[in-house]
Amino acid sequence: MKTKVVEKCTIDSLKLRIPLTEIKILNNEILDTKTKYVISDVSGEVISEDKIKSLSTEILFNQYKIKVAIVSMYDFKLMHLTDYLEIYLHSKILESNYFDGITNKNIKAIYNKLMSQKIFNCSYESFVNSSVNDIDIKLDFIADNSVFKALCKELNRKGKDSARLGYGAKLYSNGNLTFNRRESSTLSRPFVKFYDKRLEALEKNNEFFTEYLNLHTDLLNKKRIEVTCKKSSDIKTFFKIENSNLFSLLKIENHELKKYITYSLNQNLKETLKIKKSTIKHKSNIDAFIHLHFTNSITNQGQNFYGVLSEVLDHFDDDKVNKARIKKRCLNWLNNANNVIDEKIVETEIINNEILKIFELIGIN
Repeated sequence: MKTKVVEKCTIDSLKLRIPLTEIKILNNEILDTKTKYVISDVSGEVISEDKIKSLSTEILFNQYKIKVAIVSMYDFKLMHLTDYLEIYLHSKILESNYFDGITNKNIKAIYNKLMSQKIFNCSYESFVNSSVNDIDIKLDFIADNSVFKALCKELNRKGKDSARLGYGAKLYSNGNLTFNRRESSTLSRPFVKFYDKRLEALEKNNEFFTEYLNLHTDLLNKKRIEVTCKKSSDIKTFFKIENSNLFSLLKIENHELKKYITYSLNQNLKETLKIKKSTIKHKSNIDAFIHLHFTNSITNQGQNFYGVLSEVLDHFDDDKVNKARIKKRCLNWLNNANNVIDEKIVETEIINNEILKIFELIGIN
């Protein structure tokens, strides 16, 4: 199976914050100003924003829900508490168009869908000018399970070490991979997740995916990379936008969203990897240099064996005898490496090439 991108980078989820003065509550059973969570006061944080989501109420749709909460935050410029409606918006609201993600093209339909539930009402202008934070950016691609598991294993090996709780790479038994905890992630160490969408559909959201998509066609071999940018200030800093609101966010071009995915991954990967001393007894200095060059090219630079071999042999075009000798020594190194080294330096040619494609796709050197 050939690895390929399925869709462009898009926003998968985000948190909206609309001033309560611009909201009309229509259903007090779902939204009641008596149930208000104070995130911060003049002394600072009272309750974490991550905890608010677990305390929020829900707008129910067919096989999915959108969480909402009324919160109060201290405005240090105005020197008083301001109330907001927070909406935890995600792409399930697109239903059968779930994989499109939240975009400029569908945001009006999303707004209309929310308003049709008659829980609250606000103008479209207030909606798109609302403050945004905690965004998830996703990139979907097709890869079979063997390639995906090898990819995650390789990225896990390349991950930066960290003694801090909530930071570093974690490879799961099902093959999925995360870097850092979502709650503790920062712009310098963003949350990154590689996961199997079909597996998620079967284990966590089966009702939704069964209702709106086909598990056997829409999700077959579909994998996802997801990264988080938590703070409004981080969104403005990275994407160089003046206001962190929904309108500005959805104007960000696809290639800029992809840059953030690349950035997030590279922030969590070691810049270089040390080359282990070979356990093979080299017959000559030439064999030692072959080990050093091939190990560095494959392990650190993501190249495959036969691509490196071709580059090496190009230097011997005018000397067929030595070309044949060098080729034989390189192939001997490959055979010995596969037989001796515990962590395989060289994957099978098919998997190696597919991983290389994914590395190129997401901008990993």
